[in-house]
Amino acid sequence: MIWLAKRRYEHFSSRMRGLNWCFLAGHILFFIAHYIQTHIWYDGLASDVPEVTALGSVALMLIVVLLLEAPRRGLFWGHGKRLPKRMWITLKKYHGYLFTWALTYTFWYHPTASSPGHLIGFFYLLILLWQSALIFHEFHRNRYWIILLEIMVIPHAVIVAYYQGNQLWPMFLFGFSMVFLITQMHTFKMIPILKISIAISFALVVIGTYSYFGRLEQLHEIMRIPLLDYSIAGLIILAFFFF
Repeated sequence: MIWLAKRRYEHFSSRMRGLNWCFLAGHILFFIAHYIQTHIWYDGLASDVPEVTALGSVALMLIVVLLLEAPRRGLFWGHGKRLPKRMWITLKKYHGYLFTWALTYTFWYHPTASSPGHLIGFFYLLILLWQSALIFHEFHRNRYWIILLEIMVIPHAVIVAYYQGNQLWPMFLFGFSMVFLITQMHTFKMIPILKISIAISFALVVIGTYSYFGRLEQLHEIMRIPLLDYSIAGLIILAFFFF
């Protein structure tokens, strides 16, 4: 349907059109199918494929969003807007296929269970699928809606980590928040002093949190997510520079 939408619609519209409703109907139909499948067999793809593949599919999607939005907000503190033009055109042209695969894969990976982690996860998936149903709709490219979709990964990751009973929830909270601080925050028009104030406040909250839980020696873990995200983004950029 993505291919068909690209052929049928040349311009964005402020109203829902035929294929938008088809996307929405398809999402509802397959959600019902997955709900039934869970109650009969329970296991999704999780019993057959490694967990890292589901995590990686969504992570790759979020990294590509960073690159797609770079011409508007930059990649590092408002800088890095002039990325390879061929890369941006390619990602813009084909990102729908990649994102649909990522969402479909992780959707069928998890059973439709009612644990807090599953509930917040499926809520996140549903709004991402709603975004796919808005193909060639004006709201599909609304920058504030897009950033909401990006940062919703924070409560999802934190809640999942917390209810798993491990101590990694601060890593997810502050790791993804660092990506917001470095890149996503610059979607908004803010004076430099405000940005610096937010960064300083963030650093104080991070230190305070790790001090409170007696885990200052683990403070470095918050760098894992940003390093992974920007390393993969860098590899994608380099690939378009040299190939």
